[in-house]
Amino acid sequence: MNLPDRRILISELCNTLENYMSKEQIEGVYQAYIVAATAHDGQYRQSGEAYVFHPISVAMILAELKLDYYCIVAAILHDCIEDTSVTYEQIKRDFSDEIAHIVEGVSKLTGLEFHSNTDKQAQNFRKLFLAMSDDMRVMIIKLADRLHNMRTLGFMRRDKQLRIAKETVEIHAPIARRLGLNSIRVELDNLCFAIIYPFRNKVLVSQIKKQCGNRKKIISHIQTEIKNRLDQEGIPNAKINGRRKQPCSIYKKMKIKHLKFSQVLDMYALRVIVADVAQCYQVLGIIHNLYKPLPGKFKDYVALPKSNGYQSLHTVLFGPNKIFIEVQIRSSDMHFISEYGIAAHWHYKSNSNHKLELADNWLGSLLDIQQNSGTSIDFLEKTKADLFPSEVFVFTPDGDIIQLPYKSTMLDFAYMVHTSIGNHTLKAKVDQVNTSISTELKSGQTIEIITDDKATPRSSWLQIAITVKARSSIKTYLKNESAAELIQLGEYLLTNALDYQNINTDGIDEIQWLACLKALNCDSKEDMYMKIGLSEILVSVALNKLQGTNAKHVIQKISIHKAQGKAISFASCCHPIPGDKVAGVLSTSKGMVVHRVICANLVRIKSKNAQWLNIDWQTDKDEEFKAMININVANNRGTLASIASIISKMNINIECLEIQEKDNSIKSLNMVISVTHITQLNEVFVQLKMLKFIRDVSRV
Repeated sequence: MNLPDRRILISELCNTLENYMSKEQIEGVYQAYIVAATAHDGQYRQSGEAYVFHPISVAMILAELKLDYYCIVAAILHDCIEDTSVTYEQIKRDFSDEIAHIVEGVSKLTGLEFHSNTDKQAQNFRKLFLAMSDDMRVMIIKLADRLHNMRTLGFMRRDKQLRIAKETVEIHAPIARRLGLNSIRVELDNLCFAIIYPFRNKVLVSQIKKQCGNRKKIISHIQTEIKNRLDQEGIPNAKINGRRKQPCSIYKKMKIKHLKFSQVLDMYALRVIVADVAQCYQVLGIIHNLYKPLPGKFKDYVALPKSNGYQSLHTVLFGPNKIFIEVQIRSSDMHFISEYGIAAHWHYKSNSNHKLELADNWLGSLLDIQQNSGTSIDFLEKTKADLFPSEVFVFTPDGDIIQLPYKSTMLDFAYMVHTSIGNHTLKAKVDQVNTSISTELKSGQTIEIITDDKATPRSSWLQIAITVKARSSIKTYLKNESAAELIQLGEYLLTNALDYQNINTDGIDEIQWLACLKALNCDSKEDMYMKIGLSEILVSVALNKLQGTNAKHVIQKISIHKAQGKAISFASCCHPIPGDKVAGVLSTSKGMVVHRVICANLVRIKSKNAQWLNIDWQTDKDEEFKAMININVANNRGTLASIASIISKMNINIECLEIQEKDNSIKSLNMVISVTHITQLNEVFVQLKMLKFIRDVSRV
């Protein structure tokens, strides 16, 4: 194999840098190359080429994005601290504090692997975003490093190729998209697709080439017609270029929309670049007069930019010979931002502030999230969800645009406006019409949130909110407000466990307590009780530490005599009541949630290795619990009144009622009632079945 000359490669890098760097800066870059080449001397990659080719190639990727001098030098030196004898102090002395700081940041990310156990993966993920918040160039170098590694992945074993490609799809490509680094994101997506699905990629490449080859003349004709019409309309300087859709993007469209290859309409795209925003809309009108637009395919990302700052007008045209062509119309400034993303900040000051602000806002929200996340795993799941959004655009009553992920609710909107508004949300209005806070948002709506100081977050809100900020804020509030109850629950669980082992708490001295708290990294008993209540510390682990033994004690059952005053709630999926066989699951947000043992959700939760306990439930007579029942009745007049009368005579409240028509002769009633025990519920069944028009009564 003929390996390239590294002198040619550094020469190409310097030639590229001449387009935007001073002679003195290029000399500094060459000096960094000398340091890296000397430090990596004798080191080789699996391809057989000298190791220094890698940092030069990474620097070349960044030079094509026109990154600044400090970033290019740091890219060339990025593996020196980790893999050679070169130190942070040497780089600081020979180059600058800024370059040394960036190199150190990249070095800290070296070796992060996301294929290991979930907790390790989550911790690494958190490190990644903390490094980004320190200096964005650290992440940009890391992405360029990953891109070059993906380009040379063919020299590795198949299993390693698959692992790295899947990790790249899940972590690196979404981050590149979020930061607007379109060229890096597109290439990463396509390289990963070719590795993960080699046969599908081969088939799609062949089909795309064949189709676009057959239509080459027609597409060229459309391009010429658009250019001529724009010249006639007084827009002579518009730049028009075309591109074929990539196999990866076509495959995604086929998969999401369940299409065959022949059903993918916009296989080819034209890009029209003009001077300013006004010309963007002018060109749109001209093109729509020239070719018919496809209804429902127009997207205005100029007025409503994407979350990473991307702006453009998108339309799909119905061209000659039944060819559909997507056209993107943007200004030269929009095109620049689209191509360079966050990288534009370091060399395009006049138009980069908005882009940098978007990235800073996103990273700022991630820092808030990681501070409020109980565990690294929690942070990992939240942030991954935030990396794959589809946007919804809605308006405040003042006309401000709020951007949220697809399927966001009114509650998500409230928290996006401000945390305090979210925490005191009472109800919402959509275009002046009252609606539930659980209603999903649709683009173009005007949303008004009605607040009340007495309104506070409830655990059920976690089932409504989908955005990271909203869910994180709700959990933080619940955790703070229910601290006393969680402490009481944790103490209750540990006391039950000690009783189960026939251990008297009075027999545990202060030394044992202090040793236990130290081993569990707890500041106090209250801190330990709260962590037990939140399932951050297993009851059995606390018991073992307290006893000072390595023996494993599995706590299988606890007793509950009164639920009020403790962080204990009852699952709305199965509505457990005293007398049922029940189990309690310790959650990371609201303490113990009680389910019936036959509940399908409990089975699913157990399969995820959640901490759960069987419960001996001896209820307090004053407590009432909700039970859902289903009643099938003949469709006669007065049936509902008769049912309500019987239940009322039993001093039982009807909390909720839902009526469904099964057919013309039968109605189905779903009713939630408050009872003290299963015996009382059974008595309700007996009384209802005495009514002639009742066909069937059962518990849901």
